[in-house]
Amino acid sequence: MAVDGAADTIPESLFRTGRGEPLLLLHGALLTWESWIPVLDDLAADYSILAPTFPGHRGGPEPEQRPAVFTSLVDHCERLLDESDWPTAHIAGNSIGGWVAFELAARGRARSVTAIAPAGLWRTPDSAGALLRKFRTFGPLLGLGADRTPAVPGMLRSLLLPLLAHRPAAVPNQLAKAMAAAVSYCTVTDDLAEDPFLPTGFDLTTLDVPTTILLPGHDRVLPPHIYAPLTPTPLIEIHALPDTGHIPMLEAPAPITTAIRATIARADASRTA
Repeated sequence: MAVDGAADTIPESLFRTGRGEPLLLLHGALLTWESWIPVLDDLAADYSILAPTFPGHRGGPEPEQRPAVFTSLVDHCERLLDESDWPTAHIAGNSIGGWVAFELAARGRARSVTAIAPAGLWRTPDSAGALLRKFRTFGPLLGLGADRTPAVPGMLRSLLLPLLAHRPAAVPNQLAKAMAAAVSYCTVTDDLAEDPFLPTGFDLTTLDVPTTILLPGHDRVLPPHIYAPLTPTPLIEIHALPDTGHIPMLEAPAPITTAIRATIARADASRTA
């Protein structure tokens, strides 16, 4: 999918494409569905894709409640599934989108889950607190929060891209601009940071669908010490993604599409066994 002009135009609140089994793609906090652009053409060849932008994010709908707590993001995605007449869907999520994918699976809405650098798998509640403290320290530099002036676009990209990609030069220029544009216009950062539910995290033992967890080897947002020990099970596969950062689709789309397809294939095989 071409990304020309992506940074100059506010994206639609959701993007649909493709034909086939339903696949819901969920982006990370501060960003938009455009973070999935590098994998859309590949996946659309075989799947019916719904890629929304979360409420309070650039181009997304206004939050239905304030403060916009984490569970409201899950509720929003569940309503989109209902409006699409999708009782269930394969779900892939990155960062906080991965945690939303887990929560949707816990509600019985997932056929499979591919979680890419997912939030919510905290080693301890203090791990979430440490992440939020880092966020609050770095946030003002990006112009995040009420009454703050966004950084100069070029400076913003130079600060942001090393957080999102291990190899910033591998990210197409227009896509990099789109990611930087998204960050400055997210209106729910403080709401999410104050959500008392965040330190609770997610219990992977509650999952009952084929799940793949992908852990980038150079994740500067959710580094390895943030995570609780992760153990593979018959349903849960855990794979490292070497040489990638927090949003690996931006710099290495092929391993992401391969992992999503493999997870969906496992789900299909389990249904026909």
